[in-house]
Amino acid sequence: MGAPLEPLEPGRRPQAAKWYRLRPCGAGPGGRVGPGCLLLPARPGRVLLLGGADTDGAFADAHVLELGSLRWAQAGWSGLRPRYEHATFLPPRRPPRLWVFGGADQAGNRSCVQALDPETGTWESPAVAGTPPLPRTFHASLAAVGDRLYVFGGGDKGVEPVQDQQLHVFDTATCTWSQPDTRGDPPSPRHGHVMVAVGTKLLIHGGLAGDVFYDDLFCIDTADLTWVKIPASGDVPGGRASHASAVLRDHVYIFGGMGPAGALDTTHKYHTGEQRWTLLRFESPLPAGRLDHAMCVIPWPAPGSRGAAGEEAEEELAGGKADLLLGSQEEQGCGEDPALHLLALVFSCDAEDPIYIYFKGNFNLWDATRSRRDSRQIESSQKMIILERTPA
Repeated sequence: MGAPLEPLEPGRRPQAAKWYRLRPCGAGPGGRVGPGCLLLPARPGRVLLLGGADTDGAFADAHVLELGSLRWAQAGWSGLRPRYEHATFLPPRRPPRLWVFGGADQAGNRSCVQALDPETGTWESPAVAGTPPLPRTFHASLAAVGDRLYVFGGGDKGVEPVQDQQLHVFDTATCTWSQPDTRGDPPSPRHGHVMVAVGTKLLIHGGLAGDVFYDDLFCIDTADLTWVKIPASGDVPGGRASHASAVLRDHVYIFGGMGPAGALDTTHKYHTGEQRWTLLRFESPLPAGRLDHAMCVIPWPAPGSRGAAGEEAEEELAGGKADLLLGSQEEQGCGEDPALHLLALVFSCDAEDPIYIYFKGNFNLWDATRSRRDSRQIESSQKMIILERTPA
């Protein structure tokens, strides 16, 4: 292991191009791979970590990180089937419902859909119409646009992907699966790729099939359903799988993953307008390479922001099961406060040995772009957070 990272305390403004370690309080989740991770956008922000697995099996728990106070709490929901490498998404509909799909446990891959009833804090298995995808694991091989979840590819057994090149669509408004006709040549069968939504467009990068690591990038617009392979330019990342991704405005960020030589610790950003890759460079020390981690965009409260104090939100978090979702969408503007910084959170693991991993949780943060000032001289920046696991 390299030198330890500098800790970042709540409310502190981080420096650019530098990794930090976060130290949350409370009983956090144990070490795991393949969890679901997303922002519940209540001010000053909460991050949900759902499911995952370790060497003893899959989890059915849910933990919430309160960003204002950097404190973990358990959500207290019940009824989720244990799973890892699953889809976790929160459509913009009212009332809000949290959905999960697919993944795996010790018995094999799943193809079931579950939804959280926010009033009771209970996971339900709704009746689903249409033809669902075959059971598969996803890692980050799916993306949501509005009320619809889009699925492409995924894992079958071992290092082999499902031999399915169809685009599958799940409409949460009608609980219906469909497989729309597409045009163009789709990506080859793969798993461990990342799939993100930028507006109405879906981008797919990388992945694995057998011993082949892909470095290609594909796009399909959900408006016309035409596959396009995007020519590579700039600092093109090498072939990789099980990496993490996040979207910040017109950039897609990828971090980590596994390549032919092992676990990766590099970070790239892709400009969707310029169609160009850039390798991001940071001050030392850096966190170790990792794979099968989860990533989501969050606000980081800085001094002077309306969300810098987390006591009130923490009391609400402790108040019950329904508050987490019912309050979140009324506060979608958490990123509009000019004193807040946009970040992306990753829950991950060290991967010096990609098969047998023993770890304990820590957080790291890096600043993706240099701070800049607008015409009103308000400081603004874009950053990323990583949750690292170091060997016990």
